[in-house]
Formats: sequence, structure tokens, C-alpha cells
Amino acid sequence: MSKLIRIYSTVILALLFALFLSGFANAEEAKPEPQVPAPQAPATQVPPAPQAASTQPPPETAGQNTGNKLTLEEAINMALPGHPKVQAATQDLRAGQFNTLGVQATYWPQITFDANRNYVWSQRLVRIGSTTVTTAANYVANNFTFNGNWTLFDFGRTYYSVKSSRSLEDSLRDNLSLSEQTVAYDIMDAYYNVLKAQSLVKVAHETLDDANKHLSQAQAFYEVGTKPKFDVTQAEVQVNNAKVLVIQSEDAVRAALVNLNTRIGIDPLAPTEVVDRPDLETLDKPLDYYLQQALESRQDLKSLEDVLRSNEMLVRSRFAGFLPIISTSASYNWYKEDHSDFLTNSGVILAADIPIFEGFRTVASVGQARATVLSNKYRIEDAKNDILNQVGISYIAIEDSRASVDALKVSVKSARENLDIANGRYEAGVGAILDVTDAQVSLTSAEANLAQAFYNYHLAYSKLLRNIGASPRNQ
Repeated sequence: MSKLIRIYSTVILALLFALFLSGFANAEEAKPEPQVPAPQAPATQVPPAPQAASTQPPPETAGQNTGNKLTLEEAINMALPGHPKVQAATQDLRAGQFNTLGVQATYWPQITFDANRNYVWSQRLVRIGSTTVTTAANYVANNFTFNGNWTLFDFGRTYYSVKSSRSLEDSLRDNLSLSEQTVAYDIMDAYYNVLKAQSLVKVAHETLDDANKHLSQAQAFYEVGTKPKFDVTQAEVQVNNAKVLVIQSEDAVRAALVNLNTRIGIDPLAPTEVVDRPDLETLDKPLDYYLQQALESRQDLKSLEDVLRSNEMLVRSRFAGFLPIISTSASYNWYKEDHSDFLTNSGVILAADIPIFEGFRTVASVGQARATVLSNKYRIEDAKNDILNQVGISYIAIEDSRASVDALKVSVKSARENLDIANGRYEAGVGAILDVTDAQVSLTSAEANLAQAFYNYHLAYSKLLRNIGASPRNQ
């Protein structure tokens, strides 16, 4: 009978070892790749970004398709692959994938091998009559043991823990998409700020040209005696003011380029040139459409919903703590002392671990998980309210920007006509230099306001896209 038990034990251990090897092979196949791909964008997205930062073209050669000028799509594609925010989110996702793999370990048998070597020195005193005899027993013992443990059924503990971990993995994947969108929209904002600053430089140079022209006229009239010296000094003041405006606007361009280059991840002082976007996007959908789009597409909201599902699965997993765990274990042992044969023993155990009282640990664990679920639900509702508020404000800002652009176009046209009239009157000798100066100031202010309003519309539209969770690669 004992021989039969040893045979059965050996067979069971062999089966457990085979299952272990199978599980190890499956685990190797399930390991995540070193690079986690970004979520797929719609089919209309721009061409893929360069695969590595080392293959990116230098700033002065970026955007060769547009005459050495960088397009918005190229700027985004250059920044995303190696951006720290994207890389950090990628590694967080990998950590989540490995966590899921670790939770799944309970599905597989746990096999261990123990080996030890014991050196024993002992003495024994034996009294025989009046004589004491000392006997020594020195020997070496070797002990080898295979142990196998396998959880057969735990009433959903592992199953729901795995589902909880996978939902957290989905949340981290949403966070990766959110990080990519954040980087892309930050670059988009920096890009439009560069264009806005460059447009103000153009206005400043036009103002300087007009001021120099007025100065030449005033000097010519003064030399022939038709205008006083005051006109010349007044024109010189306007030239100097225009020069200061040029300096300030060019400094603003350099600062905007440093911001753009830094966000792309290239040399902050690189002489980057960008392609203008002269067309305004059309706001052709009602507000309700964008509100619904935001609730469906926002990655941060999806992440919160994934966390909620994870915690709901965690409640079920912890509730299974009230139920028993059925498991089996087997062992095979070899033991040998010096000058003796091997002694072997083996055994198989089928066990049921039934929780009776754990000091309310399981009750507290389930209560904590349920409270976390309720907290997640309230956080989701709060996030939805914030999203609707952000989208509504962005939508109104676009409408205001569009109305400002249309109104300022009329203002620029009127200011230019007013300047032409003032110049004509001054050249005819019936107007004062102050009229020309006032008209020039009005035109400069109108042109600057129009340039700012134009690119503020771009920025407002970009913010709306960010708030509804749209892909920046499609813009």
C-alpha cells in the first residue's frame, strides 16, 4: 500500500511540474512588449512620427516639405515619441500589465524545491554502575524535498482580482492617451503663440515704415518752410516709439520660439520657422454636439470609469473572503545520513480553508472597497460637471473671438482709410501732424488687436478640441 502511495505521489508531482512549465511558457508569451504602442488614432491622422528621437531632423532641417518651415503636424510628431510625459505614462502602463501578470499567478501551481545539509555533533553520557561512559555520534544528514501547492477554487478571489487589475490597466492606457493629447495641445498652443507674436512683428514693422515716411515728409515740408519744426520732432517721436515696438515684438517672438522648441524637445535657441495657418476653423456644430462628444471622448473621464470598474471587481474579490479556499498540495522527500540508505516519504493533501472569524478583517475590507466605489461614482459626476463647464466656456470663447475678428476687420479698414485721409490733408498743407499721428496710432492699435484676435480664435478652438478630447493629430 505504501508503495502504491509513493507511485501516486510521484505521478502527481510530475503532473504539477508539467503544469508549472506550461504556466511559465504562457507567462513568457503574455509578457508586455518593452514599448507600449499608443492608442490608435482615426484613419485620417497625419503620417506617423519618427520612431526614435535620434532619427529626428535637426531644427534647421525640420519640415523640409514646406521650405525648411515646421508645420504643426511635424512639431507634434517630433515631440510625442520621446517626451518625458509620454514615456512616464508608457512605463506606468507597463507596470500595470506586469501587475496583472502577477495577479494571475494564483491560477498556476506553486512548486518549490528545498535542499539542506546538516552537520551533527552530539555526545551522550552513559553511567554503567560506577563508571561513566561517553559516546559520540557525529554524522552528516542530507535532506531534499519537492513541494507543490495549487489553489483549485477560491470562489472568485483570483478571478475578480484579475478583472480589477485589467480595469486598472485600461485606466493607465487612457492616461497614456491623455498624456499624448496634453503634449500635443501644449505644442499647438505654443505654435499659435509663435504665429501671433510674428504677426505683431509685422504690424510693428509696418508702423515703423509709416513713421519713417511721415518723418521724411515732415522734414521736407520743414526745409521748404511750409511746416514748423514741431512736425519734425513729433514725427521723430513716432519713429522712436515704433522702433521700441519692433524691439518688444521681436523679443516676444524669441520667447515664444523658446517655449515651442522646449515643448518639442529640441534646442531652445534653435532658429525654428513655422508655417502660418491663415484659415480659421469653422464652428459648424451646435453646443450640444460638443458636450456629447466630450462625455464620450474625454480620456480622463474614461480613466475614472475604468477605476470605478476596477473597484467594483475588488468588492467582489474581497467579498469572496467569506468563502472557503480549496487547494491541494503534494510533497516528496529524500533523507540520507552517513553510512545509511536513502529514506523517502511522500504525501498528497486536499485541503479546504474555511474562514470562521478573522477579527472583522474581511468585513472591514469589503466596507472599505464599497466606500471607494461610491467615492469613484461621485468623482465621475463631478468630473462630468467640470467637463460640461469647460466645453461651454470654450464654445462661447470661440463665438466671441469670431465676432471680434469680424468687427476688427472693419476697424482696420476704417483706420486705414482715416490714415489715408490724414496723410492727404497733411500733404495738401491743410492738415496737422497730430492728425496723422493719431490716425497712425489708431491703425496700429486696430491691426495689433486684429492679429491677436485672429490667433486667439485659433487658441480658443484648440482649447475646445482639448476639452472635448478630440485627437490633435487630425487638426
